[in-house]
Amino acid sequence: MKKINLVMALIGLTLSAMLVFSGCEQLSTGEPPPRNIVKPFVSIQPKSVSHHIGDVSSVQLKIIIWDWNQEEEGQLSFQWYTFDTIEQYIDSGGKMIAGETNMSYDSASHDTTSVLDIDVSGQTAGTKYYYVVITNTNPEAGDKTTDVTRSEVAAVSLSNPGDPLIPVILRNPSDATYTWGAILNALRVEAQKPGDKEGELEYRWYFNRKRSMEGGTLTGENQPSLLPDYEDLDLDNNYYYVEVISSENGKSAVARSIPASVFMEPGFRALAPIITIQPQDKLYFVGETLGSLTVAGESSDKGTISYQWYSNTTASSKGGTKIAGETNATYTPTISNTSANNYYYYAEVINTNEKVKEEKTATTASKSVRVSIANAAGEVASNVKMTIPNPLLSENRFQYIRGYGGMDVAWGNFPRTTRDDTELMYDPDRLGYNMLRIMIRADNVDPSETINMLVNSDRPDYYENVKIVNKYGGYVAASPWTPPKEWKSNNSINGGGYLLPRYYDLFAQYLRNFAQNMYNNGAPIYCISISNEPNYVAGYDGCEWTPEEMRDFFLEQGHFTNGIRGYGGGKEIPTVLTMNGESANTPGINIAALENSKSKANIDVLARHIYGERRTNLWDVNSGIKSGTVAGNEGILAKKDADGNDVMMEIWMTEHNINSANATGYYNDSTWNYVWRFMNDVDLVIRLNNENAFVWWASKRFYSMVGDGQFGTTDGAPLPRGWGLSHYARFTTGMTRIAINPVGLAASGGGVSPAQTMRDGQQISHVGRSASKLNNVLDEPDNDAVRITAFTSADYNEISVVLWAPIKADGSGGCDPGIVEIAFPSGFTAHGVTAVISNKEGLFRPYDVKISSDRSKAYVELGKNELVSVKFSK
Repeated sequence: MKKINLVMALIGLTLSAMLVFSGCEQLSTGEPPPRNIVKPFVSIQPKSVSHHIGDVSSVQLKIIIWDWNQEEEGQLSFQWYTFDTIEQYIDSGGKMIAGETNMSYDSASHDTTSVLDIDVSGQTAGTKYYYVVITNTNPEAGDKTTDVTRSEVAAVSLSNPGDPLIPVILRNPSDATYTWGAILNALRVEAQKPGDKEGELEYRWYFNRKRSMEGGTLTGENQPSLLPDYEDLDLDNNYYYVEVISSENGKSAVARSIPASVFMEPGFRALAPIITIQPQDKLYFVGETLGSLTVAGESSDKGTISYQWYSNTTASSKGGTKIAGETNATYTPTISNTSANNYYYYAEVINTNEKVKEEKTATTASKSVRVSIANAAGEVASNVKMTIPNPLLSENRFQYIRGYGGMDVAWGNFPRTTRDDTELMYDPDRLGYNMLRIMIRADNVDPSETINMLVNSDRPDYYENVKIVNKYGGYVAASPWTPPKEWKSNNSINGGGYLLPRYYDLFAQYLRNFAQNMYNNGAPIYCISISNEPNYVAGYDGCEWTPEEMRDFFLEQGHFTNGIRGYGGGKEIPTVLTMNGESANTPGINIAALENSKSKANIDVLARHIYGERRTNLWDVNSGIKSGTVAGNEGILAKKDADGNDVMMEIWMTEHNINSANATGYYNDSTWNYVWRFMNDVDLVIRLNNENAFVWWASKRFYSMVGDGQFGTTDGAPLPRGWGLSHYARFTTGMTRIAINPVGLAASGGGVSPAQTMRDGQQISHVGRSASKLNNVLDEPDNDAVRITAFTSADYNEISVVLWAPIKADGSGGCDPGIVEIAFPSGFTAHGVTAVISNKEGLFRPYDVKISSDRSKAYVELGKNELVSVKFSK
């Protein structure tokens, strides 16, 4: 503990020195500004004691402050206080003990101590309480000359002989202040049986509207912690205290804590509600009775939820017509069922919160659903027959799909990504992405100053783009290319240098400061990495880390984002997640950190880029992992989540870029035929490498998803690659990839598709020829084999299938699959279907899929040079 405080003090001094140096550059006098007053801290609190009368005649309470430099930080003074009852403490704070101001200072260790000796020889059974007020006085401070800290309350308890000793409360529950609707932290009491006696303590928590030990309501469970319930809370102060009970031989003794205040401030505005149940597409055959659509939502800030249904003429959750009177969670369409047609609906979920200062309502639109009236299909001849085996079996399930998106580059030589660009990409009715990667620039040692510089120059939407992604329930990952140059071996932000180990503390705090700044500015992030491409020596912003250095960083700094709130998936999360260095190619650089259980516990997400060693991945036993460590739940990627459950760590592909590499070819990159090189990248990441997310470099660029006005593109317009990725983003995000058994295309050199690479984290053998024209395992930019992948929702009520028949970029190759028959797993019948098609005639257009009369099969017509995505609902 003492070592930690010393380190933190040194960090503070180093930061202060840097800030002073920076300030000197701007002062004509050349003198540093005065330091602000330092608030005293307590290293060792006075400890409560409990004895039987007659066992002791005196007790001693002691408080210690470690590593306090009087010359630089100020002079400390101490004053002890006492009170007889908690009510006295509530009313007056107790009374000063005359003359009890002693202090000793060790000039070698810089430790400061104050001791209180208490005569208990004449004290009767009961408890008296003590605490000390510590004052720091520094006439040279720049803001104020004094600051004060109060110690923990220590109880001195005496019991009659034969009675159980009163429990010892080591730390009382702490006061807390929250904004209404925020995630609450648990209140905690630390207590023990006196005299190192064994046995369990009992806990009784009470809630009160006033700061009193009377009239409280018993709440919570028999635990040393209590999570406050919003059902109890109101604005302003709310109070909790706990009784700690020790029992021996049929008798009990009780210690009562000091009441803790939970102060609730009004929120700024109502927060958007979270949709917990989305309405589902519905398919009815002509003449069938129509059922209802259902939506459900919950308030993210403890408001009241209501609903409003809309009809629409297109598959959009905007611009619809309000359906009068339809304000329930369910709605039954009133449409004709006598002829084939498609109808579209969505619901607005409305959160009303009276405990906010400004806008008291906020809405979230559900996804748009299609209600189809169709004719049942008879048996249809097909060229490819695809069955979906039981997705409930572990051998038929692969990785969870976190999502898809792009990188917002903050370098001046890249086009600005505007709010309109971000709306285009992340609006679920448009391109529908949900993953955004942002840069952490290292222009100085204060990340907030760097962001301010960007916002005031060529990146005014730095915060706003993050807010848009969060608004739509997405995930934002932040990546540093380098620490500030002051902490690197080459004193430069460019590659060719490493982070000096003595600055690990400062860099961890730098990343914390960035995440906290984003939260403070209403743009919280989901995840933060420690380095972009630590295994690449860049001629621009960069920093090299060895695998062992990254391991040691997490061993030394732990889960360094603890206490910094984040956001992802449409809700606030208690802590921003951490990510190891994002490898430039092979993810094997993560092995050192993953094979150490302590460093692994501090890493939440892994990332890699598919430059170079594209097919090498952490699921592959040939990637350098010790033999046998990948199999089963004891694999290198297995860990415990915050709730103690066994989970597999997610691996995100967070950067790749392919283009034609010359000014003449650049004009091709935004054309339809060149979409397949991009789609082969998506297939590599999702199907072959079993990774959980696909994030493209520079989401706005002529070779990317949105045009930048160069090489034949229109600034801000979606490109074919953008719509190609949308097929995956809008149809597979949040789902789990599942096995398929396709047969067909034998005339094109096909045969049975090779089996998937991984099944629940365990490697299995490939089946079939690698040159198959259906789902082969070749990794070539111009691979023209037909690709079919399937996905299921967590509740198995939805199945998505993405199918595409590519050609080579020069227009040659490929094959025409024709009709693809999709046989659903046993027990799944399609009662809803929506589909889109993209080809050179048009992008992301609605598409009709035939369903058999027993709803067990679907028929999709897929032509050469086409991309079709379908979602089926039970």
